[in-house]
Amino acid sequence: MRIDLHRTLRLLAAVVLMSGCDSVAPVEESRMVVEGYLNSGQPLPSIEVRRTLSPSEPYDAAKAAVSDAVVELELDGSSVRYESDSSRRGTYRPADPDSRPLSAGQPYAFRASWNGTVAEASGIIPPAIEITDVSVSVPDEPVSAVLLDSLALADSISTGLYTGYIYPIEVRIAWNDASAANWEPDESWVRAQLTPIAEFSSPVVDLFLRSDEIFRELEQDISSGGRTWTGVYAVGVAESDDVLPEHRLRVSVVRSGPEYARFAASKDTPERREPRSNLDGAVGVFAAIAVDSVHVDVEPNGSPESARP
Repeated sequence: MRIDLHRTLRLLAAVVLMSGCDSVAPVEESRMVVEGYLNSGQPLPSIEVRRTLSPSEPYDAAKAAVSDAVVELELDGSSVRYESDSSRRGTYRPADPDSRPLSAGQPYAFRASWNGTVAEASGIIPPAIEITDVSVSVPDEPVSAVLLDSLALADSISTGLYTGYIYPIEVRIAWNDASAANWEPDESWVRAQLTPIAEFSSPVVDLFLRSDEIFRELEQDISSGGRTWTGVYAVGVAESDDVLPEHRLRVSVVRSGPEYARFAASKDTPERREPRSNLDGAVGVFAAIAVDSVHVDVEPNGSPESARP
């Protein structure tokens, strides 16, 4: 699964940092915006470095990109040099593309220098995560629900609420328990996501019952197959006797330390201007994760079939 937070970074790049509430107060210099993920068992990743822009400026990816930063990564005490990618401004790649895959338990330290400022982050590569079982429970018929039509909110006299029908589909996921040298189990967090892929005319309802959750891994039940989590997503239908449309479901789990968990959990918090960063000296995120995902074909009253992407 690809963690795609470019939209978040574009929003962060548009933030202007004011020294006070006075509208004529001077604007501070641009700050670095970093995005980077070390994926357990995978080669070294590329790293994105940008800068914040004033809200008065239209967003310009080329203008926000930073191509003259000094980017370094330390793994197990060995330094890895990063170079700016001349074909993609703001992207930095390892100088040695044949580096070994990242191993669970490896300590890392990230450092980027630009415009007189330094951004730093450190942590441990988490153990690899593997989905060991997925079970899907589909109800025989849909249930009535009060739904929200977000398009109707533009009408001041409309609430956007209407009564419709949904199939609430329960999904149970099991994955391997976390175990690796240097890895503290009580610092292990997991993000579980259920993402239906619509291949039918009836839309998947934008109603998140429990389809995306971040939790401390030790708090989840453990069985012979590992830790487990149960989530629910909904598929909308027009009438009470409509059959559940066949569709594909993406099931994914992300294991991390608290750094990524805090960032991901605060990404959509309404009262925050930007997500909680784990970087000293910059905004954004640089964290180590382990990812696994499977696709499940969901059919009415049928047994789901899972397939790795």
